[in-house]
Amino acid sequence: MGMKGVFAVTTAILTMVLLSPEPDLGAQAGAALTGVVSSQEEGRMEGVLVTARRDGANFDVSVVSDAQGLYSFPRTHLTPGQYAVKIRAVGYDLTRPGTVEVAAGPAAKLDLALGRTRDLSSQLTSVEWAMSVAGTDEQKAMVIKQIAGCIYCHSLERIVKSRHNAEQFVNVINRMGAYFYDGTIAGTEGRGRAQFNAADPKEAQANSAKNPNFGITPGVAKTDLAAYLATINMSQGRSLPADLKTLPRPTGKSTRVIITQYDMPRRDTVPHDGDIDSKGNFWYTDQSRPFLGMLDPKTATFTEYPMPPLPPNSRHHFGGGSDVQVDKDDNIWFPTTHESVSNHFGLIHKFDPRTKTFTPAIMPDNAVTQFLSMGPDGKIWSGFGTLYRIDPTTMKADYSFNWTKAPNVPPGPHSGYEPAVDPDGNPWITDFSGHYIVGIDAKTSTARFFKVPTPNSQPRRGRIDSQGRYFFGEFTGDRVGMLDTKTGMFREWDMMKWAAPYTASLPDRNGRVYAPSSTSDRVFRVDPKTNEVVQYLMPTRDFDVKQMSIDPVSRNAVWMANVRNARVVRVEPLD
Repeated sequence: MGMKGVFAVTTAILTMVLLSPEPDLGAQAGAALTGVVSSQEEGRMEGVLVTARRDGANFDVSVVSDAQGLYSFPRTHLTPGQYAVKIRAVGYDLTRPGTVEVAAGPAAKLDLALGRTRDLSSQLTSVEWAMSVAGTDEQKAMVIKQIAGCIYCHSLERIVKSRHNAEQFVNVINRMGAYFYDGTIAGTEGRGRAQFNAADPKEAQANSAKNPNFGITPGVAKTDLAAYLATINMSQGRSLPADLKTLPRPTGKSTRVIITQYDMPRRDTVPHDGDIDSKGNFWYTDQSRPFLGMLDPKTATFTEYPMPPLPPNSRHHFGGGSDVQVDKDDNIWFPTTHESVSNHFGLIHKFDPRTKTFTPAIMPDNAVTQFLSMGPDGKIWSGFGTLYRIDPTTMKADYSFNWTKAPNVPPGPHSGYEPAVDPDGNPWITDFSGHYIVGIDAKTSTARFFKVPTPNSQPRRGRIDSQGRYFFGEFTGDRVGMLDTKTGMFREWDMMKWAAPYTASLPDRNGRVYAPSSTSDRVFRVDPKTNEVVQYLMPTRDFDVKQMSIDPVSRNAVWMANVRNARVVRVEPLD
């Protein structure tokens, strides 16, 4: 889609009508709010996300217009009240703000008229910026396909609209490297926070400047990255690209979804992970502040629990929690910053929601953990190069194994990421540096290495289901992968170029698996039985998810914490 000059704004207006333009629109079973989305340019529009928020509420609900331009909110999701309505459709804006009164009786009707946007550049995702800017795939990969690189904290828009030259960009990159990448977010809504890696920001920047590379394992040379960034931004009097390219709007099954977003009470929360208990409560941690949070979606209320504080004069100048896992008894497990561990991710803890008590695990000295996985026997596995097994009855680590020291370890660098446990109680882990999936036999302390078929795919996070299938995101492979741990056979499904899927969920009740893409603001749904891939566009910009959990009750919805704008998100497919 081109953007030459300023788009003309259509004179069509937003109207609320008494009668539906479709005879059966208002008669949809259980509908609370319905309408038609249209524009002068396209007529009735498919794939427009329509979002409604009741006055005073801390959450909003979104649906998507179908092939006839019709949208409908079920009464199960909208209670009576005054609602503000907004849309997301790349290239378009509402011509006037939308408000509507939803009553307990017949469905309210609100038709929405859209006009061409005056500022397409403010609507693009990082994938669309990558499609629009100059450069080779290798150059763009320096920005997008980096562990903890530029897009880990913000979109490409911030870079493209900057005016730094190459020399200035080196200083900017040094400053960016001074922030704690897992506890810093820079979205467009003023939610999230920036957290320096040291108590003194000048010290943090000085430490960052000592490293000639940016990113993790191996990263890229700062001078090379700076030189490229200075060719795609607005330095030297350049304007934005004349022909901004966009992704297509949702169609077909991609429009059959309801998305609910709950605002976390602290606007500066950086919720790296989250999981859901048997009652449907969603639990999350803050990566750079010491509290555990819970959302009760039945009442849309949040409760926060302060974590055990760090001692005075601690070696850590801030604390926070990491991965969250809920066990079969609804205890909440997570690592949190602890004085006994030099690494920020800290020590495994258990929180009992009934007694409101935190219990630390007893681990070997300075054991490094961040991610967790529950075995079928209830034992907890955690670690990176060395994996530790924790007995929940004693809270002690009763086993450890360093798979990077196995006699059959392949040549090259190896970096473990998130472990998962198979139905036999054996741990597996993604190796994003070596591009392997590693399986450990806990009885024999031996390791097996399975090379992911896509080269340089950086497998990152995922889960193992009851059939022993390990689903995972291939961060730089733009695919969702699956390893059958029983046969050693792989399968892979393409997402889209530059999608950077971070993780994958367990299958839902229909056997479908979900993966997030922060670069495209989308959730991808993969059906291993049919190989069908469906994309769900999210209602707001700055979508960034690290962990996904299937609803334990319906088994049809998927829950997640949106890191970049401090929200809990529920995605409910309607097919």
